[in-house]
Amino acid sequence: MPVTRVPALFVIAACGGPSGPSAAPPAPLVIATPALAAGDFEVARVNGRPVWSSCVAVQAAGTAATARTDAQLRADALDQCIAFELLAQAAVARKLAAAPEVTSATRAAAVNRLVATDFEQRYRTPDDLKQPIDELMKRNAWRMHILELRASAYARFLVPKDAPPEVDARAHALADQLARQLADQAGLFGVHLTEAAAKIAEGSGIQLSTSNVRPTHQDDLVAEYAKALYAIPEVGRTSRAVRTQWGWDVVLWTGGVEAKEHSREEIVAEMFPELRRRQFQIWVTQIAKQLGVHIEIDQATVAELAGVDSGAIP
Repeated sequence: MPVTRVPALFVIAACGGPSGPSAAPPAPLVIATPALAAGDFEVARVNGRPVWSSCVAVQAAGTAATARTDAQLRADALDQCIAFELLAQAAVARKLAAAPEVTSATRAAAVNRLVATDFEQRYRTPDDLKQPIDELMKRNAWRMHILELRASAYARFLVPKDAPPEVDARAHALADQLARQLADQAGLFGVHLTEAAAKIAEGSGIQLSTSNVRPTHQDDLVAEYAKALYAIPEVGRTSRAVRTQWGWDVVLWTGGVEAKEHSREEIVAEMFPELRRRQFQIWVTQIAKQLGVHIEIDQATVAELAGVDSGAIP
């Protein structure tokens, strides 16, 4: 079984049942995790201690629904179970399991005590992660100044290059007609613009082009189009007829991103939970190196996890 990465997750659920109370003087905490269900099988070992398929099934079932695939959820659950076993061994190595409040508690209590006395005390606020936060802020300074980005749709009465003046005038007239027709209407969508323009263009001999444009800053649009779009007073309304290099356009503002200012403190507060979770992974990895932990994963057995029914596990 190959050695793999040391995984971790910030919130770790217990994967074994509670131990009985220790006699006085307290006996060493038993590290081995018992099988939880009939037909349980090992999927990994941490320093020779088993990690069971039932633990992975329980962790996967308890994970909130996300966009991740089932395979990714199982992989994350396996990481959690390996991290739990690793931290349980680290807690015993540091004699945290012998503390009065955990002598008769479960392995989970020892892990929780290790996390509380080491990780949580060390990384409580953004000031405790100043260097990585400063590095992240250098790359995310733009988030303090969100620019307005407008999404749009257009109906364009095309005027080919070098077309005679009468073609331009006819396209202009059609665009003016469309703009007047929609000028007093609110709450429009791209389909409304397209349908109205198609009726007006029908039989005119002028080619019509319609399309949606993703949210874009005005500096990244053709000047005439940007001026028309950013002059529209509210989403769902249209512009006047405007001449662009391709013909005569009527523009509809369909949505986008509002301009907004954020303080550095607001951005840091938003980033801190994820950054702290990453730091937890680093912390667990450091513990594994300190203890010389050897982690093995049986990939063939892990592949069988897809068939484990978590609902059958107590």
